[in-house]
Amino acid sequence: MSIDRFHNYDAEVRRLVLAFEGGERSGRRFFDVDELEIIADYYLEVQDVEGMEKAVKLGESLYPSNSAIRLRRAQLCGVSGAYQKALKLLSQLEQEEPDNTDVCYSLGTLYSLMGEPKKSIEWYLRAAEDGYGLNVVYDNVADEYGKLGNTAQAVRYFRKAVENSPNDEYALNGLSNIWEWQGRNEQAVRYFSQHVADHPYSKVGWYCLGKAYLALNPIDTKSAIDALGYALAIDSHFEDASFSLARAYELMGDTSRAVQAYRDVLEYTHRRAYVLRSIGDVYVCAANWHTAFSYYREAVREDPADSVSWLMMGRCSEELGYNEEAVAHYLRAINLDPDQDANWLNLANFYIKQERFDDAVNLLESARTEASFPFWFDMLLLYCYYRLGLRNRLFRLLAENGSNYVADLKQIFDYFPDLAKDVEIVNAINDIIHE
Repeated sequence: MSIDRFHNYDAEVRRLVLAFEGGERSGRRFFDVDELEIIADYYLEVQDVEGMEKAVKLGESLYPSNSAIRLRRAQLCGVSGAYQKALKLLSQLEQEEPDNTDVCYSLGTLYSLMGEPKKSIEWYLRAAEDGYGLNVVYDNVADEYGKLGNTAQAVRYFRKAVENSPNDEYALNGLSNIWEWQGRNEQAVRYFSQHVADHPYSKVGWYCLGKAYLALNPIDTKSAIDALGYALAIDSHFEDASFSLARAYELMGDTSRAVQAYRDVLEYTHRRAYVLRSIGDVYVCAANWHTAFSYYREAVREDPADSVSWLMMGRCSEELGYNEEAVAHYLRAINLDPDQDANWLNLANFYIKQERFDDAVNLLESARTEASFPFWFDMLLLYCYYRLGLRNRLFRLLAENGSNYVADLKQIFDYFPDLAKDVEIVNAINDIIHE
């Protein structure tokens, strides 16, 4: 599915940007300052640095002293990583025009990029003094407080953003995410229930309410389904609401409705591979390995680089007893995404189940030094060395790395009961634990 790059932009923005790009070829080289501002701002918002550079250069050639063009140059320096140059330009502009809130906002953005949230907050709040676009400013302030770990202030400013603009989707999602992370799901239910009572056409409000019901303990799936249904009644193409609805049906054990919720998304989504994989996951939970495999296969047809679907095809093949196919699929996942520990570990565990300990050792030894979390690589190696009688390697690995896993070694005999039968291994592990 092709995506309109001017989606959510008005016709005038489209006209000016296309005229600017056409002018590059046709020779048209004149735009007034206001037009160039619109063009440069479009490129900034879509993160097209090259396009913004061209627009700013043209502006500088036509209006070299204009403050609006100089501001866009500073913004361009900021997004390009030239922070000190951007800071110098913005400081000069701020001295010349101390009441220019666009400059204050840009300083807030620059300090955010520079990793200085306190200064960023200071300038964003300066920018808020003109009362324009307050919800966006408050969203940014909330983000900066989040970086500081001050979730109370982050919540405060997200709520201020919603008070200013009830349909501020970013702020609503921000509140939802913070409360879910904090486990304050009852508070989320109360807040979003009141929000949709006041603003019944807030699709994101209904969506966040549905998510809050799903996060309750115990989960309230019926209320979640009702809330998510309202969100989808407002916008039938609301993907995230459909994904949460599918999850609610999964939790109820209703496989057919969960699948249907995902299939509805297939009619319009540009993330077809992800949706097809998600349907496969539903069938995995239902232990329907044949059907799950067919959806993962469809997913990799949509996106041959979808390593997760290749991995899950390996798991389905393993469950169905297609051992050669399982190995091939696991290896494909590894080749596509070698940085994912799970890809290696799934194949290693498969080899161990098949008692192909030599293959498991070769695989694990080739990957362990680059693993993100090497503990499981080493634990599987210990077991394989034990089964192969490679005791020198086993004790050397324990001596070299055992001290890194003191807490986890206490559980090793739960995972590999065979090791508990070997007194020498038990003593070696106990020595490490009690050092």
